[in-house]
Amino acid sequence: MISKRMTARALVATMALAGLLGATPAAAAPNTGKIAFSGGMDVTTAYIFRGILQERRGFIGQPYLEIGANVYENEDSFLQSLTLIGGTWASIHSEETGNSGTGAPALYELDFYGGVSAGLGDYVEAGVSYVVYTSPNNAFSAIQEVDFSLGLDDSEWLGAFAMSPSALFAIETENTAFGADQGTYFEFGIEPGFNLIPGERYPVDLSFPITFGFSIDDYYEDARGDDELWGYGSFGAVASVPIAFIPEDYGSWSFTGGVTTFIFNSNLKQTNEDDTPWVVGTWGISAEY
Repeated sequence: MISKRMTARALVATMALAGLLGATPAAAAPNTGKIAFSGGMDVTTAYIFRGILQERRGFIGQPYLEIGANVYENEDSFLQSLTLIGGTWASIHSEETGNSGTGAPALYELDFYGGVSAGLGDYVEAGVSYVVYTSPNNAFSAIQEVDFSLGLDDSEWLGAFAMSPSALFAIETENTAFGADQGTYFEFGIEPGFNLIPGERYPVDLSFPITFGFSIDDYYEDARGDDELWGYGSFGAVASVPIAFIPEDYGSWSFTGGVTTFIFNSNLKQTNEDDTPWVVGTWGISAEY
């Protein structure tokens, strides 16, 4: 399933996906149907979207919700699964970032996305989605883009040294997140990790997400129209633990916490208050069913 942290302004999340806090999920809950739900809430010390600072002061809460519907499954074919997805993601700021006075003051961003995810062979997951970034407090004009994603499960070959590489290719189709022109963005990341504290109910997993963002065309252009290929790099450490006291009939719950260090190119450094490197802390709770 394509994670909202990969497709929209998280994290990064996603990530990001994957997203910055790509936590290792807890044991699967007893959901045997073809409809799956996931959601949660992150609290972060700064909201940085693909290296572009949105807010660094006050309370920043980022709830999200996703639904997936498995429409095809065949382990004996190259196309092993096909899942339709849809979701929403928000960023709520106590500083009322960019509030124009005509909308919801603290609701800086509310995004919507939909798409499809395909399992190819035993190791590859590919997806395409359409994302709409809106601002209920009218801090920015709505941005739309098409995202293409790839993820590789390399654990069978590398075992404990698996890198879990992923890639994202985004094409802006309406308005832009940075600069004057619509741009094309590419992101590559890995996330090695290991079990830090074994345990049947409360194991602690530690992962190290590393992400690099690039401008393929006009994504990180400055006021003069000068673009830079490399946009930013981020290096994180994230711990995750299942919330085992919640009965599995209510889904698989987990808690994550970690830090991420960002390094920006010269264009972003000027925009981001001339601070680089920059350390961001994020904590979150999530559930899957």
